[in-house]
Amino acid sequence: MITPRTAVPLLALMLGSYPLAAQSLPPYIPVNPVQTARSGLYTQPYIDAGKTWEFRALMDLANMIEYQGRPSSRIVLDAEVLRVDLTATRNLGNGFVGASIGFNASNDGFLDGFLDWYHNLTGLQVAAREVRPRNQFEYLIKTPAGDSITFPKHRGFLGDLRLIAGHRHTSHWQTTVAVTLPVGAPEGYGRQVVSASLLTTARAQLDHRWTAEGGLGIGTTPKHGALSEYQRTVFASANGGVRFRFWGQQAAFINLFYHTPTYQGTTVKPLDNSELTLDYGFLLKAKKGPEWFFGMTEDLLPSGPAVDLSFRIGMRW
Repeated sequence: MITPRTAVPLLALMLGSYPLAAQSLPPYIPVNPVQTARSGLYTQPYIDAGKTWEFRALMDLANMIEYQGRPSSRIVLDAEVLRVDLTATRNLGNGFVGASIGFNASNDGFLDGFLDWYHNLTGLQVAAREVRPRNQFEYLIKTPAGDSITFPKHRGFLGDLRLIAGHRHTSHWQTTVAVTLPVGAPEGYGRQVVSASLLTTARAQLDHRWTAEGGLGIGTTPKHGALSEYQRTVFASANGGVRFRFWGQQAAFINLFYHTPTYQGTTVKPLDNSELTLDYGFLLKAKKGPEWFFGMTEDLLPSGPAVDLSFRIGMRW
């Protein structure tokens, strides 16, 4: 029989006897080459002051299909992109510094058949999948001036190096400066010039189960490359989401990310429109060891540059 005297210890046991400190959402970093070739904006989770060092490894496997435009201007982006992002962060009093770099690849892929089945199951039809052959790479942009620019697939390359420095104003609010440096990403996949971003993040512990986190960002990247005539140089982003503990340290999360357009005047919607992405999944942690991420992202604005579908797995320790 459960009595008030036994209820509290039982509740503690159900919650796993873990400390109930606030915990951040996973980061979201755009993986579509259309975005990574221009903007350095991303979501920067709140970094707690408790640990001297924090490390993170995050893998994204993204399937994308864009086949839009007119005969005079068009984008064809049919690819699978892999990115493994490695990050190290060090706390310094009320501030922190860090660095991250990603190993990337773009190829024909193998998920088209599965996604055709998935879309048929859900009733969500993607017209481009009726036009393009399965698992065949193509990355082409045709401009209104008549230029046709193609970018090849790559078995592997290093993404831009990101350096960050941040300050915690309070236990719920921080500001981060992030700079990316080109270290070898080919044209069409990386910025190839230095970019800078200013991000602010707020986190609120709503109760012992619910944590909310949101942020705003502004960034700038100089024009470069074959598409410089159409490139914007200043961008903004916003994100917001929640983390729900359903058992001990085990949690579900959902996060919405918005990014302003990175191009203008191309007349091609996946270039000229905003990105709107839903990032969701689970965060699992044993009593000892890292916290694991398992999630997916979905494109909420099909006429924008968000990827069709991305699978995510990572860990933080």
